[in-house]
Amino acid sequence: FNFVGKLLGPRGNSLKRLQEETGAKMSILGKGSMRDKAKEEELRKSGEAKYAHLSDELHVLIEVFAPPGEAYSRMSHALEEIKKFLVPDYNDEIRQEQLRELSYLNGSEDSARGRGIRGRGIRVPPAAPSRGRGGAIPPPPPGRGAQAPRGAPVTRGALPVPPVARGVPTPRARGAPAVPGYRPPPLPAHEAYEEY
Repeated sequence: FNFVGKLLGPRGNSLKRLQEETGAKMSILGKGSMRDKAKEEELRKSGEAKYAHLSDELHVLIEVFAPPGEAYSRMSHALEEIKKFLVPDYNDEIRQEQLRELSYLNGSEDSARGRGIRGRGIRVPPAAPSRGRGGAIPPPPPGRGAQAPRGAPVTRGALPVPPVARGVPTPRARGAPAVPGYRPPPLPAHEAYEEY
């Protein structure tokens, strides 16, 4: 059974998600942990300390860097989660989820690989992933391709012009002075995950 493939998941996303979820760093080590078997054997025979693990059985190293109480909690959570991946079942929920994710990734990444009908511009959107944030694909923004409301003039090739009402200020151009009392929204702050 390919435990390494099941743990990594499509493009390594399962292991990355597991690490983010548990707050622990996980490394797949030991014999069979590298994709290139010839390179693995060469590195194992080199005798370098950092490749000593290649002589050991296949295993997962779980590391947690946190204060003791939190570290124990994260470690137990990581162990509970990783045990689910070490069941040799080809058709379990984890594998099904990974297959859905893989088909979603392949469908959204390369639209020119023979999917859909060539030259028609019609493409069926892939199924939404069952995990992750949001869980669904957001609807397209209104604008191009959206139907005009009833009674509105239909414009072809030009941007729609909003009706001008009396007493309502027109939208200001870039660089024009701001309206008194208006504060622009705050700039987005960079958020990053903590280092392990």
